[in-house]
Amino acid sequence: MRRIYVVRHAEREDNVNSKWRRDYPEFKSDNSPLSKRGRSQCDDLRKYFENIEIGSIYASPFDRTMETASILLGNKENKIKVEPGFIEILYLCEDPPGYWPIDQLADKFPKVDLSYKPVFKTCPPEDDCLERVDKTLRKILDREEDTENIVVVSHGSPVASIYESLTGRYQYIGQATISIFEEARAGSGHFVCIQRAGRDHLSAENRVNLRG
Repeated sequence: MRRIYVVRHAEREDNVNSKWRRDYPEFKSDNSPLSKRGRSQCDDLRKYFENIEIGSIYASPFDRTMETASILLGNKENKIKVEPGFIEILYLCEDPPGYWPIDQLADKFPKVDLSYKPVFKTCPPEDDCLERVDKTLRKILDREEDTENIVVVSHGSPVASIYESLTGRYQYIGQATISIFEEARAGSGHFVCIQRAGRDHLSAENRVNLRG
């Protein structure tokens, strides 16, 4: 039975440090890396996924999602499939969005799968991201028809759009939380939410103020 584990990235540096670009002058304003607590939250995520056999993992190309996915994997051999279809809603991004090109991402994050062909190489103009996220998710599910555990690491609005795509309800959730969707019947393409914005994997200090 297929399961989709949807993870919103952990805490960003700009959540706690308004002057963060002084320390990261080469980063665009929409591409904050994780904070120290964010990386600690990712270590909690790593422990959660330690005994789960991940079939495929997809991540938005922004640093905060790539860091979350990379730390989450720990010593697993999975490669990260970088998918611009899961980037943040465009009105919250620079124009064009300020993530690194794929070759630079691969230099920063060695687990990048350079053979992966994304659903979206660039994102078209949009009023919201639901149509883009739904198309991305459906294409991935078509490709991963025999994959049991699929992990998606994305942002607040795209994760809420995944909820709407799979359940019909837009659901904004907190950072570093895990939502689990299970296929109701093998091969049906119909998923039910069996865990909504789970946070029990987070330590006490990492479980508060998740900005959901």
